Amino acid sequence: MNADIFSHSGEGIRCVYNNNNWVVCIKNWKPNNDIENIQYLEVHHATDEQFVLLEGKAVLLAASRENDAFQIDVIGMEPGQVYNIPQGVWFNTITQKDTKLVYVQDAGTTEKNSEYCNMTEEELRLVKEKALALLS
Repeated sequence: MNADIFSHSGEGIRCVYNNNNWVVCIKNWKPNNDIENIQYLEVHHATDEQFVLLEGKAVLLAASRENDAFQIDVIGMEPGQVYNIPQGVWFNTITQKDTKLVYVQDAGTTEKNSEYCNMTEEELRLVKEKALALLS
């Protein structure tokens, strides 16, 4: 019996495993997750999502939203730790060119049960300021 081995070394996200219940994806740096280009948060209304930092540096954004405003936690990720984003929590990651993350989520996670929302200029300013300190 042999093990299946999956990898992804290119830019962006590749879902490397899907058993129709959950997926495992590798997320490498891509321009819209760079600190200079980060714009939005997303939320899954029906599922959790887990992240693990494998290489490089990354920041996890986790937020609640009330009255059209985000309250955002900026979390410096540590390699080998599992970070769970519960359903209903807004999130995104800020990565650098040498970053490699893996994430796991329900295979049924789609745009039908997810949502995206741009951060305001003030929210972006605060996020970038905090993230820059953690990525330096």
